[in-house]
Amino acid sequence: MLIVQLSDLHLCSEPLYGSVDTLAALDRALRRVLVSPPPELLLITGDLVSNGTCDEYRLLRGRLDALPFPYALLPGNHDRRSGLREVFPEQAWSANGLCCQRLDFGRGTLLLLDTVVPGEEWGEVAAAQLEWLDQACPANTPVLLAQHQPPFAVGIAGMDAIRCRGDDLLAQWLGGHQAVDALLCGHVHRFVSTTFAGRPARIAPSPAHQIALQDGPLAYALEPGGYLVHDWQPGERLLTHYVPAEIGQVHVYRH
Repeated sequence: MLIVQLSDLHLCSEPLYGSVDTLAALDRALRRVLVSPPPELLLITGDLVSNGTCDEYRLLRGRLDALPFPYALLPGNHDRRSGLREVFPEQAWSANGLCCQRLDFGRGTLLLLDTVVPGEEWGEVAAAQLEWLDQACPANTPVLLAQHQPPFAVGIAGMDAIRCRGDDLLAQWLGGHQAVDALLCGHVHRFVSTTFAGRPARIAPSPAHQIALQDGPLAYALEPGGYLVHDWQPGERLLTHYVPAEIGQVHVYRH
């Protein structure tokens, strides 16, 4: 199963911070996706828009509905559940007040876990998230779990302060659900690869601005954007490619 993971679009009609054209960044990334092998799913792991307005979600929907493959959305701390449900009512939203989703694809299942705490930048796995996971997780099917804020530190102090809390509860839950193959996250605006609770864990970069990898105050950098391509063989392995959003010239080797 081929999954393209975008994250942290922060889509808005005006330049973000006066210098980041997030709409142009999304268009650039989607052009790259469209000239690559088509995925079975485009997964966007949160911070879909900048201000959580319905106008921003409609702007996003206009881009996504033109794609020749399905997409699935997950909220981040910049998103609003009410706006997501209004503009994307056909998404398989959970009925518990959270914007979680369960998606079944052949031999595998994706669980999209809403860890948003309204009004806060940090996320949380608490009783509501665990209850949904218990209800949604299949007993004998390989699973990929996705959430916006990572439940582990990444070595950037400003981001580690607003990571997902309740990581001990999530790790304990994963300990009882060995069918979960890997964890996919966003929020950090950088590609990060590590493990969590014995599982591969991947963080997707942003197609727009990146978080600066430096000591000192939290800052963003106008580094090239990108996304991840996951080649998932359910129950066996997760192979992940980092892909820059810019389309580069291809040269065929000649022998």
